[in-house]
Amino acid sequence: MFEIGKEYHRQRDIHDNYGGQRRGGISTPKGSPFIFLITGNSGEAFGYSDHFDGNDMYLYTGEGQVGDMQMNKGNAAILKHQQNEKQLVLFEQTKKAYVRCVGFFEYEGHSTALRPDRNGDWRNAIIFQLRLEESNDPLLKPIPKSDLLLEPKKNWSLERLRKSAIHSSESKPNSKERLAIYRNRSQAIKLYTKNRANGVCEGCKRNAPFNTKYGPYLEVHHLTRLADGGPDHPANVIALCPNCHREAHYSKSRRQFNAKLSDIANSIEAQTPIKTEKRSVPLEPA
Repeated sequence: MFEIGKEYHRQRDIHDNYGGQRRGGISTPKGSPFIFLITGNSGEAFGYSDHFDGNDMYLYTGEGQVGDMQMNKGNAAILKHQQNEKQLVLFEQTKKAYVRCVGFFEYEGHSTALRPDRNGDWRNAIIFQLRLEESNDPLLKPIPKSDLLLEPKKNWSLERLRKSAIHSSESKPNSKERLAIYRNRSQAIKLYTKNRANGVCEGCKRNAPFNTKYGPYLEVHHLTRLADGGPDHPANVIALCPNCHREAHYSKSRRQFNAKLSDIANSIEAQTPIKTEKRSVPLEPA
């Protein structure tokens, strides 16, 4: 079974074990209970723009690079996945040959929209509306909405910050509440990442270069494009000193460096148990 937030080698970990098409965005392995959906920046060149819509619905563009998309092949597999007893597993490209598991989804509906094809001509593209399934992971189970509306505090434990960052609500929030939850999750992931680092750059392993009145100075770096334009998963962020942060953005070898940082972040999340002691970084001003 795939773990949400974990990184996988697409060929070795997924297709070698389950089969399916090794290229493209929709993979339908025969005899497997899964349908694999792949998203990433590369698809934007062909009119693909996959994202969460702010209402817990993921908008996923169907397959077909030239002309109007048709409801066949991989697109039909998504449409009929429930009656065929298949589970939709969404992965996001992170670095060359690797993808990260975003989660398990269910078909909710679909529509069409005008999008450019590979040749730049406008065509009707199929846009699937996919709803995130409830997780069996206790760290990802929905929690009371009132808990998510609480502003993260500087003395919260790592466990509480992590839950605030990645949990969904048990009841559907209204638009005002969604904005508050969005802000709180963003702040929670920032605090969690810095607290996890505990004053040490997670890139070069050196102490923070100096202390401010808020604590050791480290910067939070997002390793891939945010999946929904908002808060991220703890395995997708890392606390860096200014030098490492600039290297991640501007060096000639930034792709290789970010790949290294991604491995570090995944290793830290895998090895660091969630503790309840009050190890914290004070809240900085916006």
